[in-house]
Amino acid sequence: MKAVYLHVPFCDSICAYCDFCRIITNEDTKSKWMAQIIEEIKQKNIHEVDTLYFGGGTPSSLACEQFKKIASLFNVSKEFTVECNPESLDLEKIQLYKKLGVNRISLGVQTFNDHLLQVINRKHRKEDIFQVIQLLKENGINNISIDLMYALPEQSLEDIKKDLEIFLDLDIKHLSIYSLQIEENSIFGRQNLKPVDEDIEADMYELICRTMEKAGYLHYEISSFCKPGYHSKHNLAYWQDEDFIGLGCGASGKENNVRYDNTRSLKTYIESGANPYIYEETQKDKAFNAIMMALRTTFGLDIQKWNQRYDQDFIKRYQSILEKYHDVLKMENGILYPSREAMEILNTILVDFLLID
Repeated sequence: MKAVYLHVPFCDSICAYCDFCRIITNEDTKSKWMAQIIEEIKQKNIHEVDTLYFGGGTPSSLACEQFKKIASLFNVSKEFTVECNPESLDLEKIQLYKKLGVNRISLGVQTFNDHLLQVINRKHRKEDIFQVIQLLKENGINNISIDLMYALPEQSLEDIKKDLEIFLDLDIKHLSIYSLQIEENSIFGRQNLKPVDEDIEADMYELICRTMEKAGYLHYEISSFCKPGYHSKHNLAYWQDEDFIGLGCGASGKENNVRYDNTRSLKTYIESGANPYIYEETQKDKAFNAIMMALRTTFGLDIQKWNQRYDQDFIKRYQSILEKYHDVLKMENGILYPSREAMEILNTILVDFLLID
């Protein structure tokens, strides 16, 4: 599978929690970035891809002509996802996306609570979300994913419950959930905001899991729920130890099983391209990373594939761990996968994997 991630670093405003590679939109800088990203795509010589994911930043902050210039360089066979903010999507953009083959939208909602949206410095309101979802569906883009956040300042369990009720009423195919992380270089980080109590955060996560599973959604990855058949095909490349190409400043990739991070400096990127930092990983590091990513999902770890790639006997090597967690780690047809209970204690399980020499 050929998967491509393309990072668009521009935002019309900066969210209080964000520490991704992003800057406030500037048309002169954007035009220089456009020239460099197009050159990078051509140098990589990629055209036919299985999945293409425009992340950010805010990809929907690109003007129609800018988006068209980039998207037209690819032929996507399976899944073309664009991350969007509700306030930066309109009918013209949606119709263009549809025409260019975009078949999945990831919508940065975060919450349906107007007060909390202001607290985290989002520029849309609840009504904007409803309007853009209606526009997407009316124009034939029904594969929609919504991001919701929990453990936000001032957010209660009742707020989470209301967000989920609204989500379910909208009949959306996919939900991604994120707990607030206080990043040092974010607005919240500079304000020295304290995270919520861990027990409250855990209660919120439990409430989300119970509600979504009761509503018939598959909890297929620690932070992801979907209607059957609507999992993120692109993200499977990350979780199943596949290669993926990272384009643009702030993008990460893995080619020939070697991971890299492109420069986060937009100035450096515009002047001299991606300048990737290559991770110096041992075979042991790579083997562990494959386990760590696979056990995030119910698709699990293909034992035979892992054995072949890393020239080891997984069951023999990790027999003690498999015995210790036999109640929560399940084995079926050569696939090791986590139960929901295992997902909740995955960090503890992974520490045990890491300690095996």
